[in-house]
Amino acid sequence: MATHDQQLTEFIRALEAAAKAATDGLEDRDKSKATVRAVFAALEAADTKESVEPAKLDACRHLSAALFNAEHGPEPVANLARAFEALAPALRWRLRPPDAGEDPGFRGGHANADIIGPAGLGRHEDIVVGVSLMAPGVTYPDHDHPPEEIYVVMSEGDWFNESDGWYTPGIGQVVYHQSSIVHAMRSGADPLLSVWCLKRP
Repeated sequence: MATHDQQLTEFIRALEAAAKAATDGLEDRDKSKATVRAVFAALEAADTKESVEPAKLDACRHLSAALFNAEHGPEPVANLARAFEALAPALRWRLRPPDAGEDPGFRGGHANADIIGPAGLGRHEDIVVGVSLMAPGVTYPDHDHPPEEIYVVMSEGDWFNESDGWYTPGIGQVVYHQSSIVHAMRSGADPLLSVWCLKRP
């Protein structure tokens, strides 16, 4: 049986492969491609392994369906889904802090977990890697943060940023958010699952 350290290593490799598959055809100066390169170059450095108490939330009941859909997607996403599935039981799922303008169904319809981060299975000085899961028909509230961010999209769903409005990237694509841009996402008929990486300046 693989240890958590092995599972984490395999997950990061699968995440890198999926992110690079989505951005390899882009020009080198493209911000999403450059951020993907920077994130995974940084993750090659040694990180601190952590032990967290696993915890689930109501929205986690949608994880099996989300993973099933991802495992039937493009090969890099299918591989990522399988690597994540092995890691998922060790994660500590949490809610986003309350927001006055949030979708009424959001509170019980979402779950986030750090994979590398403050409540994750590893720590890194400059990178946080996590996952977001949403039940069908839920909108994640508008939010922003100083770090640049990429998402590897593992399900159908819609994404928003204040420059481009709403759009549908598709399974297997990378979504890039520049520093401090307002962004959001919403699920449709199926659960939304995505892995995100925050890169501190």
